[in-house]
Formats: sequence, C-alpha cells, structure tokens
Amino acid sequence: MAGEGTMEDASVVDMAALKAGLARVRARRRYLWALVIVYLPTMWLTQRITGSFEQSLPVFGIWVVLLIVAVVFVASVKCPRCGNPFHVNGMTMLVLRRCLHCQLHVTADRSAAVATESVPPPQK
Repeated sequence: MAGEGTMEDASVVDMAALKAGLARVRARRRYLWALVIVYLPTMWLTQRITGSFEQSLPVFGIWVVLLIVAVVFVASVKCPRCGNPFHVNGMTMLVLRRCLHCQLHVTADRSAAVATESVPPPQK
C-alpha cells in the first residue's frame, strides 16, 4: 500500500541514529554523575572559605537547582531504538546502563556485537 514502509524498514534501526541517540544518553548521564561527585568537595570548600552554614546555603541552592535540571534531562532522554524514556518506566527513574523498555545497553553502538550497519528492534 502507498505510504507504508517495507517490513525491513520497520525492523531495522539506523546505526547513525542509534549512535547519536546513545551519545546523547551518555552525555546526560555524565553531567548528572559529575554534579553528584562535585557536591562534597564543593561544599567542603565552601565551608572552609565561609566558615558558616548560612553562608554556604547559596552554593547548596545552586547545586540543588543544577541537580534538578540534570535529573529532568536524564529522565527525558529517549531511547534511540524504542523511543521510550531510557531511564524512566512509569513513575520510576532508574539510572541503569540499559533501557528500561527494550534493554538496549548504553554502549551498544561501541560493542563488537553491533558490527553491522543496523540493529534489530526489540521483540514485542
């Protein structure tokens, strides 16, 4: 029929789109984990410089705002294979290395198992 793709089109995910999508997932994960890791040294340094809890609150507030932004970005990134949120299933956000819907690994585009130019979609 006109306007319908072939069966092959529906069963293959473009490797370039997969690489770009997984790169986006990895970048957002790195940003989140960097913010989490930076927290303790930043607060320690702020305490050493200011010497008081009250004067450290603005730094803590900025960190919390950045953390909220990072969590929203990580939660909203879509899986390049299934199109669902990579780290969210229902109301649950789990920052795992696999898509919570199709089990695509975050480094699937780098693995030797994906040596072809296409990756089959998940089984439904």
